[in-house]
This record gives sequence, structure tokens and C-alpha cells, in this order.
Amino acid sequence: MAKSNHVLYFDNHYAAPVMVRGEGPYLYDEEGNRYLETCGGSISNSLAYGREDMASVIGDQALTLPFAYNAHMDSGIQHEAADALAKAFPAFDRFFFCSGGSEATEIATKIARLHFYHSGRPEKNKIIGRWMSYHGYTEGALAYGGHPSRRKEFVEILREDGHIPPAYCYRCWYGKSCKSCNMECAYALEEEILKADPETVAAFIAEPVVGTALSGVPAPDGYFKIIREICDKYDVLLITDEVMCGTGRTGTMSCIEQYGVEPDIIALAKSLGGSYFPVGAVGMKEAVAKPIMDNGIFPVLHTWTGSPMACAVIKKTLDIIQSENLLANVRKVGTYFMDQLCELAERSPYIGDVRGKGMMIGVEFVKDKATKEPFPPEMKLGEKLYQKGIENGLILMECMGIDHGKQGDALLFGPCFEFTKENVDEAIRLLEKTINEVV
Repeated sequence: MAKSNHVLYFDNHYAAPVMVRGEGPYLYDEEGNRYLETCGGSISNSLAYGREDMASVIGDQALTLPFAYNAHMDSGIQHEAADALAKAFPAFDRFFFCSGGSEATEIATKIARLHFYHSGRPEKNKIIGRWMSYHGYTEGALAYGGHPSRRKEFVEILREDGHIPPAYCYRCWYGKSCKSCNMECAYALEEEILKADPETVAAFIAEPVVGTALSGVPAPDGYFKIIREICDKYDVLLITDEVMCGTGRTGTMSCIEQYGVEPDIIALAKSLGGSYFPVGAVGMKEAVAKPIMDNGIFPVLHTWTGSPMACAVIKKTLDIIQSENLLANVRKVGTYFMDQLCELAERSPYIGDVRGKGMMIGVEFVKDKATKEPFPPEMKLGEKLYQKGIENGLILMECMGIDHGKQGDALLFGPCFEFTKENVDEAIRLLEKTINEVV
């Protein structure tokens, strides 16, 4: 398919299909071909394509009040969206609206830094992250993110405050197994804080279920309780990046609640708007926001901060998730999807691990199951699986470099919350066909 002469693409060598329509979990290209969408765009389509109720909300808001510059004016729909978020995420009291995940995570860290700045502790400004994490492509987000291949062209301009190993049980960086481990990956945070000096560390940021950097790896049980205790011990704020795993994607509104822990700040986007409009939000506890509010000015402002259009979409998305009981479907169909992928792994000599929560499931490929040896990076297995999937009418999310950022291939599944068992069966059939044609 021809590429535009006037677009700078993400991949300027690959001519992707030109989509013209979406309906349910399917996309249709300009030639009439149908594709089953198994990854929700970029794990962001909480809602199916073609919903008239979402189109009506967007159209009505565009006619009523499409824009209100937040530095000069407020809007009623922003109040309503914040109230809806407070109800959906009761652990948080205040919300700040933005336009996407990279903004949300970066703003979350600015909130942490400003909290201490306006509490009379400006030296407490470092943000510790994890290796093999991804928090966005803006400069700050890349800095505390930890995916080597995504950082490499920008590393000279990135601030380095410290990183700890991931909680990646299948390929434990400490050479342990789940039964023999002492949660070294969690206690590494204390070591990193001490190395940096606790009086200089403002926050630790992590994804409860890691997205494309590790393809759906969930933290083990008990991990975040240790993290919470360490953060409390050294007066460090805990930020959970739930841009991908939040807003119902893993079966509960916030993913971290499944670990019995409350963070101080949460970053949200993607599923928060069903992929019908660019949205993002940062939630925080009142105690975090108070020093900033007492100062009067929160010096973070973008043109589309508090956009009435985004707020209307957020409010409607949350309403749909609740009124249509979509979280129950995420849990039910997500479990079925996981089970079917595990059965496929039994049949395939090349699927080494299946992991995830709800409708966020990763499948890791290996050349040898016994040794967990990855396929060589020059094979570009993930890329080939994506391209062959397109030929077979299946849209896949490829994840590459998951083994220390150097090698390792996986797929990440995250379809719309209305996905059915019949859709899963179709996806498994097409996926197995795709794997057999590539490997």
C-alpha cells in the first residue's frame, strides 16, 4: 500500500494498511480487508469501534463547548469528569487532566517534586524507576523509563536518577526462581534510595503490569507491599503508571488495588478514553496536592489541559464501563483468553511463557523452551509475526528486546473490553496459523 509523500511515519520503511473504518473489534482497510484487532491499538481501545453513544458525546460537546483554556477558565464538564474519576478511583482525591500517557507520567513526577519543593525540601527531587519499563517518549518519561533501545538515541540528554531491576520472574535478573527468591527485585529499591541519599529522592515510579517493554509481566504477589513499606520508610512517594494497565484493563479500575496497596499518585490514559479522544489524567491523594495548592500555582500547563472534549469522553467511558458491567467481561473473557493461549503454548515449541492479568496478556517466544534461549535479534521475529498477522487478517502488538533490551520477542494482547469468547477463538486460530507460517 502506498505511503503518503507528506507524512513522517514511525516506521518509514513499512507500508502499513490504510484503515478507513472500524466496527466492534474489527478494522477495515481501503481495499475492504477485515482485521481482528487483538491489541486495542496500543492497548488503549477499552471500547469497541463504531459506538454511536461515544460519537454523540463528542459531537454534543463540540457544539456546546469544545475548548476552555484552563489557565483562564474552568468548565462544568471538567468538574463532572473529576467527580467520576474520584468515584471510580476512591483512593485519590485530586485529578489533573492532560492529553496522553507520556504527559500523565511526566506530570506525575513533577507533582512529586513540587510536593517536596513546597514542603520546604527542594533537595528531594530524584525519581527512581525500573529497568525494562516504559513510561513514554517525552524526555522526562524516557529518563525514568528503562528500555535501552528506546533510550539509546537520546541517552546523552536524559537525567539519570537511578533504576532498579524489573520484577521479571520468567527471566529473573538475580538468577532465582519464584520459589527460591527473597524478592530481591523489590528490596533493590532500598539499596538504590540509600545510594542516591534518601534526602534527595522524591518518588519511585513503576507499572504494576509492565506493558510493551516486557509484554504483560505482572509484579509477583507481595512485591508492591515491600515497595510501599520502603517508600514509607524513606518518605518517598509511590507513583504507579497505569496508563496501560489501569482503567479496567486488568479487571479492576486500578490495577494496583489487586496488590492491596495504595500509591500516592497514579497516571492514567489509554483505556480512560476508549481511544475515542486523546486523554490522560493524574490522580493524587489530598496530602500530596496540599503543599502545591497552598502555594497557589501548579506550574504545569498545556493548551489542552482540562479539555472539555477529553473530559466529556472520560466521563462517558467510565459510565459505559460501569453501566455495561465491562469489568466482569474483562475478567471472564480475559481468563478464557489466557487459558487458550496457555493451551496454544502446550502445542507450540516456541511459546515459552504466557503471563498477564485480565485483558492484558503477554506471550514470550523462545528458540528453546528448556533453556529459554531467545531467537536471534537479527531474525526480527516480532516484526515478522506482526506483518504475517496483517496478511492473515490479525492485528498483533509485537514487543522486541525484552531480554535486557538486547534480544527476546513477545506479543502483547489487549483487545476492547467487549471482546467475546468467539473473538478469542478466532484470534487463537489466526495466531496459530501466523506462528506456523513464520517460525
